[in-house]
Amino acid sequence: MTERLVESNIEIDFKPGATVGITLSTDNPPKITKLLPSSAFLGKLFVGDIIVSINDVKVANFCDILKASKSGPKLNFRIKRDEYCTCKVNTLPAPKPGYEAFEFEMNWRTGGMPIGILVYQDSEKRVIVSMIESGTLASTTLKPGDHLTKVNDTVIVDKSMAKKMILDSVNAQNKVKLTCERRNENANATPVAVTPPASNPKLPNFDLPLPADVLAILEANKTFHKQPYSATSILKPPAPGSPATPASPGNGKNINMPEVPPEEQQIEFDPSPKPLRVTPKRVGAA
Repeated sequence: MTERLVESNIEIDFKPGATVGITLSTDNPPKITKLLPSSAFLGKLFVGDIIVSINDVKVANFCDILKASKSGPKLNFRIKRDEYCTCKVNTLPAPKPGYEAFEFEMNWRTGGMPIGILVYQDSEKRVIVSMIESGTLASTTLKPGDHLTKVNDTVIVDKSMAKKMILDSVNAQNKVKLTCERRNENANATPVAVTPPASNPKLPNFDLPLPADVLAILEANKTFHKQPYSATSILKPPAPGSPATPASPGNGKNINMPEVPPEEQQIEFDPSPKPLRVTPKRVGAA
């Protein structure tokens, strides 16, 4: 296995406060098993890379990487990588208007490599790619929303079947072929001729003029808002010598409303600085 790996140095800028965002295996030296999208190493390191050393210091676990990340803004990784990891993309005939179809032939030199996708089954029983792990081979080919139709030319029936076939193929043969359908977002929608509904002669026609008597009433009263108000007003001038009210400073008009005594109960209080008395408990209170 070691003879198939290519050893190289990679220099990565690691700014203070940046996210490490990687998961390692328990091997010695450790292998990257997962890369988060927020990782500062995304695009430089990949799933499957074996980290030998950082700044000439051997790496045995994740703590060694954290310790090295605090040593400076430049990190020199010594890694071993299987460079034989390819994906051949074949474009297939469109299965239906607005969709594209692809065939992805993925090959690894060594087995046990994660393909890096999560799938789910929608309401139409289709197996859909829901998430793609960063730094994996699938991240450069597949897209979320792709409809997985076949694995190694076998039609997929459900999610469990797809997962098992992919894992078995990668582990046993170091390769897998996926057939997917993808919605073509750039395709121009074909205009569809819309036929207007035929008029129904049985429906009543509500677009009719108003009766003549209604029009006459509207015409006679169209300026009613400009006419003086002739009805008796509820506003009355205050009686001579009556005190001013908040509604009238004394020389205007106010609504002649009788005084209503307040209904709230007046509670006596002692304003002197005496100690407060404890309120007695109510009957039945805890």
